[in-house]
Amino acid sequence: MLMSLKRFIKNEVKAKIESIFTIAAAILVLFTAMMEPYISSLYRRHIISCSGIHKFIERHKQEKEVSNG
Repeated sequence: MLMSLKRFIKNEVKAKIESIFTIAAAILVLFTAMMEPYISSLYRRHIISCSGIHKFIERHKQEKEVSNG
């Protein structure tokens, strides 16, 4: 039970951190769009691709943990 509680808290903290980074990235893209649309487009592509790669790696790690134990 203690392990499941730790896992739950860890997942909640990860979700909060990811949402904070997502909000910060959205604000960055919005403000750069006001200054220079081209730079904003580059930021957006970079942020989306990094986020996708991060999600893919995290999902792969979780699948590995589930299959191992």
